[in-house]
Amino acid sequence: MSQLPTDQLAARLRGELLLPDDLGYEDARRVYNAAINRRPAMIVRCRGVADVVLSVRFAAEHSLPVAVRGGGHSVAGHGTCDDGVLVDLSGMHDVRVDPEARTVRVAGGATLGDLDAGTQLFGLATPTGQVSMTGIAGLTLNGGMGMLQRRYGLTCDNLLSADVVTADGSIVTASADSHQELFWALRGGGGNFGVVTSFEFRCHPVGPTVLAGMVAWPVDKAPEVLAFLRDYIVDAPEELSADALFMSAPPLDVIPQEYQGTRLIGIFLRYVGADLDPEVVRPVREFGTPVLDFVYPMPYVAVQQMLDPLNPNGNLHYWTGEYLAELGDKQIELLSRYGASLPDPHSIIEVIPFNAAVTRVAPDATAFSHRQDSWLIHILGQWPDPADSHRCRNWVKRAGADLRAIGSGDTYLNLVTDEEVDRVDSVWNKTRMRRLAKVKAHYDPTNMFRFNHNIKPAGPLVSHAQPGS
Repeated sequence: MSQLPTDQLAARLRGELLLPDDLGYEDARRVYNAAINRRPAMIVRCRGVADVVLSVRFAAEHSLPVAVRGGGHSVAGHGTCDDGVLVDLSGMHDVRVDPEARTVRVAGGATLGDLDAGTQLFGLATPTGQVSMTGIAGLTLNGGMGMLQRRYGLTCDNLLSADVVTADGSIVTASADSHQELFWALRGGGGNFGVVTSFEFRCHPVGPTVLAGMVAWPVDKAPEVLAFLRDYIVDAPEELSADALFMSAPPLDVIPQEYQGTRLIGIFLRYVGADLDPEVVRPVREFGTPVLDFVYPMPYVAVQQMLDPLNPNGNLHYWTGEYLAELGDKQIELLSRYGASLPDPHSIIEVIPFNAAVTRVAPDATAFSHRQDSWLIHILGQWPDPADSHRCRNWVKRAGADLRAIGSGDTYLNLVTDEEVDRVDSVWNKTRMRRLAKVKAHYDPTNMFRFNHNIKPAGPLVSHAQPGS
């Protein structure tokens, strides 16, 4: 790096350039998953689009790969790299809401918490994930599962436009009317195509108060609870989202002492209907004999933060995910067995109904291709002690392999680590992969943006789908 003219780059930046020997570099290179230990050649803490352009052009001139960090929450560690340029957008987190148009413009470094704080001032929301520290960029580009998906779809389904700095340092706006193939690819194709410096989303009337909370039972009741959820969600209004979670009970006053620290199965409820009618969730609260029941009207921003304590920064992580076409006896038995054997009190299994609005989008409308009624299983291995890494990783791998044997073979890329790169080809079929590879070749022909679930560049775009048409 000493042979590169980094001083010239630093002099032109509004933000900060950090090299490995600089004060602050060690903190700046850390990401959410403490299992990721990478050392970029330089970190550019951008303060605006100009800094992004300068960084990308510098990387192109000196043949350096580029990693992009939004929230730094990627479990695969895609928000950092070894020996490349890390474009850090975390200083770019502005949120601008147009309440009349019901749209919001969000900078590339914004988190879900930033987005919610802005939109909820006007009683609006965009469907996003379940942990407020998550970056909006990585969430959107790989799809965007979350709080409101049964009613309003995925995050990427609500994307209206995106400003992108491409591999040659150009700035383009992708939308339904401009760079349409890029716009298609950004909605589920990951961070393969450039640095997205801002997103424009459609908003929906939500809150500011919603009916939400958790009902939980001892883990040995998991087979009955999962069968109940399977049947209940079929006729539940789309304004209601209900995910099952296997977790260790935290030491809260609302949990009887004999259950604190034990494994539970809970149903995490969010009802965003305007009536906040408690009758909607009454069947859940009256099922069996819950040991935990706190469901009441609360601010939507509080609901968005409810799972934050279960997912703190600094733990070690290894995740996988699988779609199951059905939740039959075989699937329920397997999930119940693994849910009763979580390898660490921080580890979680989430069982997410994938139906309603998300499955009404045509499979070829976006690069996110999975649009079938199904169940998404999130195996979240999380632990604080490095000495437990081998044991916890192996548990996740066994659970993933067993689920894959009875699953669809499809997955959600935000749940996939780099050790599972073979899953990329299973997410996109050959036709879809060819289309993505052509978009990649047009906007990033040298694969500068390779720290992602990578798509290799192919030949030029076909004539009927020119990127700027």
